[in-house]
Amino acid sequence: MLRKLFIVFILSLSLCFAVKVVSPVNTKVSNGDMIDLGIIGPGQTVSILIDPLVSTGGIHDIGGVYDLAEAKDLPSGWKSEESKLYQNPLQVTVTADPNAVVGVYYSNIIVMDERDGEELGNVTFVVKVTITWDVMDVEVSPAKTTVGPGQPARFSITIYNKASTSDVFEVSAVGPRKWEFKRPVFVAAKSSRTIDYELVGGEEEEYTATIKVVSLASENIASEKNVSLSIRSDVLGDYKATNNGVIVFPIFETIVYSLAGLLSNLFSLFN
Repeated sequence: MLRKLFIVFILSLSLCFAVKVVSPVNTKVSNGDMIDLGIIGPGQTVSILIDPLVSTGGIHDIGGVYDLAEAKDLPSGWKSEESKLYQNPLQVTVTADPNAVVGVYYSNIIVMDERDGEELGNVTFVVKVTITWDVMDVEVSPAKTTVGPGQPARFSITIYNKASTSDVFEVSAVGPRKWEFKRPVFVAAKSSRTIDYELVGGEEEEYTATIKVVSLASENIASEKNVSLSIRSDVLGDYKATNNGVIVFPIFETIVYSLAGLLSNLFSLFN
């Protein structure tokens, strides 16, 4: 009896072969294996890409092609989308609950041979996903600057996406109405992207604005940074403007601009 059960077990395994997951990790998985997809934020979507081609087993023991993949047994509030039939690679998406609490979550991925036409059997493996709020950092440089009237002040906004999935972030500025803006910015998984925010003022004044960065996946993934701008119509302001690439005295040569920028930087060291 035990011998028969062992033979049936071996035959059942022979119908299931290792498939290759190509993203967000690159590894081979067999029936019952578990892979760690890394971290994502609440509401974010992670895509699992699977190579449908296997080189062993099947009807003629030369492999075959899997036809479909889907996610099952999702955590409460999560959603998924199965791959398209005969897609290459097979792409399954899993979307976290926008209000998911920090923690570790699991789901099953099933890779299927349609109607077992090539006698490949199904491969079922487990994916592990860690939910955290810490998936984004934002830096704005400089935090404060001084220019002359009519001269541009440029702030660089850098978004760091630490998640295992790409995301679109809405970058906006709130403050003086004429400087308000809103822009979607795509940032690939585990990468960063920098955009510029430019202000121009016509009168001597102190301006402040708040830079907001919010994930379109969940408003809970957000960050704010304050920036300030001083507009002064004095020689020092003109000198500092040369650091932003603005030509103050067109009749002079480049060396004059460089000296002006140096003077402004030296002045800043003592103030």
